Amino acid sequence: MGIFDRSTEGHVTPPVEVTLERGAIAFFAETIGEADPVHLDADVAGAAGHPDILAPATYAVVVGSFAGQKAARQGQPDLLTLINGDLRVLLHGTEAYDYHGPMYAGDTVSVQNEVTGFSDPKGGKLEIAHVTTRITHAERGPIVTATRGIIHRLG
Repeated sequence: MGIFDRSTEGHVTPPVEVTLERGAIAFFAETIGEADPVHLDADVAGAAGHPDILAPATYAVVVGSFAGQKAARQGQPDLLTLINGDLRVLLHGTEAYDYHGPMYAGDTVSVQNEVTGFSDPKGGKLEIAHVTTRITHAERGPIVTATRGIIHRLG
């Protein structure tokens, strides 16, 4: 068997609330070269019918990172520690995102991770931890569902 702690299958982390900040969203948008002013200027976003600046779709990755940092400050293990991820043999795996609604500056969202399973492709030379991250808003419901495969190279 591999390195991952298979007993974590089915584990769901406690929800972590993250409030999205206007400056952080605008900085991220500028950093990735997003030129649409609805991501940068609250007045333009408002004129377009948004309650505040609109987070770019890829901002979900940042929200997940913020939630992980906040969870660590609260004494919760980070996801890699939970599943016994070994950075010496860890590879970036697959990622897929389902977008259910927008995120705006000022939103407070809840982030949870679930370890959904493990697999052993390539005749056991790889092992993959399958993880689902859910970002939800209390009133608007699901915002983003992300699925990832975190890979150990074993052979």
